[in-house]
Amino acid sequence: MKDKSVLFIQHGETDKPGLFGEVLDAVGVKLSVVRPYEGEVVPEHLNGYSGLCIGGGAQGAYELEKFPYLAAECALVRAATVADRPVLGLCLGAQLMASALGAEVRPGPQREIGFYEVTLDPISRYDPLWCGVPQTFVTTHWHGDVFEIPAGGMRLGSSALTPNQLFRYGHSLYGMQFHLEMTPDLLDEMVEDSHDYLREAGVDPDVMRRKGRDCLPHLRETASTVFTRWAELL
Repeated sequence: MKDKSVLFIQHGETDKPGLFGEVLDAVGVKLSVVRPYEGEVVPEHLNGYSGLCIGGGAQGAYELEKFPYLAAECALVRAATVADRPVLGLCLGAQLMASALGAEVRPGPQREIGFYEVTLDPISRYDPLWCGVPQTFVTTHWHGDVFEIPAGGMRLGSSALTPNQLFRYGHSLYGMQFHLEMTPDLLDEMVEDSHDYLREAGVDPDVMRRKGRDCLPHLRETASTVFTRWAELL
């Protein structure tokens, strides 16, 4: 994958590429990070980049007046779609993709924070990224908002609390509500940065860390497979 490169949009200090970045490095794809929350400019087009990944964050996809750069990110998703470049959305990134493609994003009935099972839809058996991986897996959830599936898109997975966990649009745009990029070290950073938020949501930070150490190593093979297959679309 020589000379391939991906633009990653980061929304906060702890919203890092995590395992996604590790996988791209392992397969020889260069990852460049833009941090609009620090004033860095989101480009209008991908230009020389082979693909786009939009990370998670505390912002709401509908908070365009408060965070004007989110509108620029949505515009970039649409530009990437027209240019036929692969796009990956992680949590907030998936919500921004859904919004950019015309679907509703709104606060959910309750927060989904912790380690919960995702069940893949039967159609996922024929999907280039998700075929052959376990049909159910436990992964990291950390969100209060939910999205509808864009018209013309395909739902690929759900959880008990969130019907729309994973979708595909076209042949190379994927949005996932969960944090497949999570690693134990990244989880420690996020938990340390969010003690008050977690306790207010009824989540014990120590339990969150402990469950992460138990669950994330089991998910690593599946996550690495999915990210590697996405990189092959570049």
